[in-house]
Amino acid sequence: MKRTRSALRRLACGLLSAALLAGTAAADYKSDWQQKEQELKEEKEKYEQIEDDKKQAQQQKQSLKNQQTIILDQISQALEQINAKDVEIANQEQVIADKQAEIDARWADFKDRMQAMQVMHDSGAVAMITSAQSLYDLLTFSTTLQQISQKDTDVLEEMNVQKAELEEEKQQLEQAKADLESAKAALDEKSNQLSANIQAQDATISKLDADAKVQEQVVAEKQKLADEAEAAYEQWVRQNASTGSGVSAEGFIWPLPSAGRITTEFGADQWVNGVFSSGHKGLDIAIAGGTPIYAAHNGTVVSPPTSWTYGIVAMIDNGDGISTLYAHMSSIAVGVGQTVTQGQVIGYVGSTGNSSGNHLHFEVRVNGVRQNPRNYVSPP
Repeated sequence: MKRTRSALRRLACGLLSAALLAGTAAADYKSDWQQKEQELKEEKEKYEQIEDDKKQAQQQKQSLKNQQTIILDQISQALEQINAKDVEIANQEQVIADKQAEIDARWADFKDRMQAMQVMHDSGAVAMITSAQSLYDLLTFSTTLQQISQKDTDVLEEMNVQKAELEEEKQQLEQAKADLESAKAALDEKSNQLSANIQAQDATISKLDADAKVQEQVVAEKQKLADEAEAAYEQWVRQNASTGSGVSAEGFIWPLPSAGRITTEFGADQWVNGVFSSGHKGLDIAIAGGTPIYAAHNGTVVSPPTSWTYGIVAMIDNGDGISTLYAHMSSIAVGVGQTVTQGQVIGYVGSTGNSSGNHLHFEVRVNGVRQNPRNYVSPP
């Protein structure tokens, strides 16, 4: 009897030790995977930051180019206005020249008449007197000469006033042209500054392009390491999970209290937070955050509850080689090693891990190989 009890104690200790070692191995594999995923997450965030910076630089460059386009259009308009002022000034100079010619001709005629009148006064007075038929003729002849002289003087004064007005208009045109040239010079300076800024943005974008390519390589390497760590962990899970035909007599139930909305089918391609992924590994079922998640079948919880990709996650070994996985939970209601029954609440819907909204990511695996969950469950 003592030997039997001793043997039983040794067997129990051995089983306990094996369980502890298995648990330690699971934790080690899981910890390594989580560490690699965390490193991958950090490098992806760096890459995304570079891409965001590049996008902002491209937007700033486009904004600068738009501003430059407007300024170049304003410069073109200013040149047209300056050319138009040149034409107006040239026309005005011609009008002034014509007016000066008219004044000169009028002045020449006036001088000729003044000389004739002087001759008449100096030597023609006797002739004028002898030719007069009456006293009225004598009086009106002198008055007429004075009126002619006054008229010429008035015309010349008016023409000089007109010329002065034309000169003033020309000065105004020249001032307007000078203002336009000054405005154009300011626009030229601004355009040159924008060109320099655009070149600086080009340099920034080129550097960010180079940084992004380098970071892509870093992310690819981290992705490879994370995939290898995940594969090692899942290999351990497969080796320590039940094996079998993958058929369960009791059947599986839908893991949610209502159908929800299936947003991504098994095997589909998708974009998550701007990152493309092909061959979706399960069903994504969109439903309100906090919705309870049910165990699709009886089983034992075998997976620690965190993963960068899956967020808060539970994997249940359902026996006969089948396991189910429930990911992106807001919180978990069971622990590793705990036995659960079909329909038991194991957690609540959330958006943890690499997720873009509240939903349940649900997987079914047979002997470690992912299967289409629709072959096992149907929405109510």
